[in-house]
Amino acid sequence: MRFLRSPGIALPFATALLALVACSGGETEGNRKTNGVTPSAGAGGSGASGGAPSGAGMPGTGGTPSAGSGGASAGTGAGATSDGGAAGNTAQGGGMAGARAGASGSTTAGGAGMPAAGAGASGAAGASGSTGGGAPLGSLTVSNLTIEANSKMSLSAYVSWTSSEAASSEVQFGIDGYTLHVVDTKQATAHKVHVVGMHPETAYKLKAVSTSAAATGSAEGTFTTGKLPANAPAKGTLVASEVEKMQPGWTLTNYFVGSGSQPGIVLILDEEAIPVWYYVHGTGGDQFGMTSTVFLPNGNVLVGNASSEPAEEVTLEGEIVWSGPTGGSPAASHHTSKLANGHYVIVRESNSSARMEELDATNKVVWQWDLYDFLTPKTTAADWCHLNSVSEDAEKGILYFNCRFQGLFGVNHATGDLLWQMGAAIDDSHSGDVTYLPDNSVRFNDSHDPEVHTDGSVLFYDNEGWSSHTGGEGNGTYHTKVVEYQLDQAKKEAKLTWEFPGSFDVDAWYKNDWATPIWGDANRLENGNVLICAGVKSSSAKTRIFEVTRAGEVVWGFEWPSASNGSYRANRISPPPATKL
Repeated sequence: MRFLRSPGIALPFATALLALVACSGGETEGNRKTNGVTPSAGAGGSGASGGAPSGAGMPGTGGTPSAGSGGASAGTGAGATSDGGAAGNTAQGGGMAGARAGASGSTTAGGAGMPAAGAGASGAAGASGSTGGGAPLGSLTVSNLTIEANSKMSLSAYVSWTSSEAASSEVQFGIDGYTLHVVDTKQATAHKVHVVGMHPETAYKLKAVSTSAAATGSAEGTFTTGKLPANAPAKGTLVASEVEKMQPGWTLTNYFVGSGSQPGIVLILDEEAIPVWYYVHGTGGDQFGMTSTVFLPNGNVLVGNASSEPAEEVTLEGEIVWSGPTGGSPAASHHTSKLANGHYVIVRESNSSARMEELDATNKVVWQWDLYDFLTPKTTAADWCHLNSVSEDAEKGILYFNCRFQGLFGVNHATGDLLWQMGAAIDDSHSGDVTYLPDNSVRFNDSHDPEVHTDGSVLFYDNEGWSSHTGGEGNGTYHTKVVEYQLDQAKKEAKLTWEFPGSFDVDAWYKNDWATPIWGDANRLENGNVLICAGVKSSSAKTRIFEVTRAGEVVWGFEWPSASNGSYRANRISPPPATKL
């Protein structure tokens, strides 16, 4: 469960750069081969239309200068040539050739290409702003390009290079052309970018680009990704794909292998439901598969406990920056949260305790709260609480503590006071002090991972009962749904405002087959859609993760190919670490 201070997670990526004026240079042979990867200079191209010519091309070895072109429909920048050159181009030794492309352009519009060491590059079309013509812009050289595989995660690579002056860092990449990019606007001369977003076992083109206030330079190379870890799925099977209607981004989830003897795998999938990132959670078997995953505001992934494996915070590069405690009594459960103050919350539960513990970075317990200090079971049912998430409203100083079979609790973080209980219908006592509107018929039955939003709405994944659960708690319809309430915490009133599938006209699966007894969650996205993980651990049913609009239209979704393997929770990363060009 997560408290959503804002609906999306913003990462520090620039949304646009100046149009490229590629200038390649560097080593004696013009190219450098490192670790089997051969970078090359940027390819030649054409400038935009409209400008007046300016300046003759400067010859290289054996080259013949000619007047730079500019007007008409295409002002040609400098392209790469071999010895002997060509009109308007340069060969070895570098030099400026071709006029600035015309058109309404930025200050870099169609700037003269700066080829070097046998590889040239063209001026790029400009954006709106200045006109063509004028003196050539300054030069920026990109050199020492290296591309290295990430040893901790075979679908990503480190791209490093040097620029001749302080400039930004950008890597563009794609299979047939450049479709995605990673951008760091910080100015530097030594550049290193971790590139994530590539499919398994696939060859990619990569372009390193640096842009200063006066110029842009680039160099190109290639990289082939490695394999996924054993037992990880190659892709999900799409059941809906109206990408233009979905919240842009990637989807983070865990992946449980049905036998429970293998380590859990954490995956990030793109819009095609193909993995672009993974993390193998330790070496011990993930016996239960109920491992929470959260994408943190700092760009890291928080992974909950999995059987003998502790909770961890990991970077997208695969570095573990925090590892939670092991042992203790009762044992830590499979749900972990991180608070705005940087502390972590783990949960522990037994027949006499259901508590949350706040830990500092050294795993020292700095605060704890136990539900059994305030409530005692009113039935003899086993697994009376079944706590499964903790989140916070840092501004109000409230922690939200969720029991699957007792409902959602508001707790004062400073004093530990129990503020209210939004009771679940599955509890035979119908406990709680929040009144449901219009009446108790809209009360959720049992829940996973509720989201409490700043606008007062609360979104629940309602499993609607677990028929095989022992101890008298087997009531419910056994048909899963998602419900949202408007909660007035002061008045202790909750009004049902949205339900899916409800009365919406949807495919039969959502009306008849959606029954997930022990897993699942729902997340409200930035565009108002809801991402739902219909997670199931079954040999006869498949986990489905899907996105639905407020009008009940399923616009994106996929199923795992194997019925025996599934996911517990999922959330959307928007914008993703690599964005579209």
